[in-house]
Amino acid sequence: MSKLTIKELVNKFDFEIISGAEHIDSEITVYGLNRAGLELTGYFNEKEDKKHKRAILMSSKENNYMSQFSDEEAYEKYKNLIKMGSPVIIVTQKFTDERLSKIAKEFNFPLLKINYPSTSELTQKILDIYDLYFAPTIEVHSTLMNIYGKGVLIFGQSGIGKSEVSLELMKKNHLFVGDDRIVISNRNSELFGKSHALLQNLIEVRGIGIIDISKVQGQQLIMPETKIHMGIELFKFQEGGIDNTDRLGNEWTQKDFLGLKIPYLRVPVSAGRNLANIIEAAVGQLKVNESSDAQDIIELLAKRNSELAE
Repeated sequence: MSKLTIKELVNKFDFEIISGAEHIDSEITVYGLNRAGLELTGYFNEKEDKKHKRAILMSSKENNYMSQFSDEEAYEKYKNLIKMGSPVIIVTQKFTDERLSKIAKEFNFPLLKINYPSTSELTQKILDIYDLYFAPTIEVHSTLMNIYGKGVLIFGQSGIGKSEVSLELMKKNHLFVGDDRIVISNRNSELFGKSHALLQNLIEVRGIGIIDISKVQGQQLIMPETKIHMGIELFKFQEGGIDNTDRLGNEWTQKDFLGLKIPYLRVPVSAGRNLANIIEAAVGQLKVNESSDAQDIIELLAKRNSELAE
């Protein structure tokens, strides 16, 4: 992901640039927003690296606090705030102290203003943009589909049939996210996945080549990003000449991605098996496992066997 700049925030939220327009290409290098309560009281940590400071957000609380100070006192407080190293100050319509605007213009410092009904909602919206740039990411070789509202990573060695089963799932109106190169990010302790930009909407089918899903299947079957809920690995049945699969289908494990674990299932591939139906059933079982109807199949069989024996 490219660097996050002040200009990117301006474009996303239509901020009014009060001052510092010449510096809106400056990079924001630290995640998060800082409410400048302590700094306005005069507290600064001199040991902190001034080049790596968070952006500042000011609203009604800061406005009410600063209203008690004279122009001279306010000038010193705002001057110190500007010089502390933050890349930009953002104020809402609830911050009405024009003295900050005057001082920011004096120092040609980036000051943005926005009319937004809720400061907490604005904070979350900005952090959502931050997540796109600062969230830990990895790239995995897999196909990503959204099936019954669940993001499913489909793994397997080359030629196992990942792309083909994806096409079959799309015929059942499930949504395609990406193939081959999937970018996974950890955002607020949740996994999200999307296609690598190079391969967006593209899928490789052996014997045909690379096709554009948006043109072959339709744009309505494409999902740009999905939360990831489970992983399914396709492997050859009787791999190595040995059938070591669990006939009861009790092979649910967990796999770690970026410090978060998701349910993971290995599904054997053999002639005559309808993998699309099997994957649908696996996702359905996942939803059952997450619901109040979940039950241990082994215990259920034992209970029924005991009842039949009576």
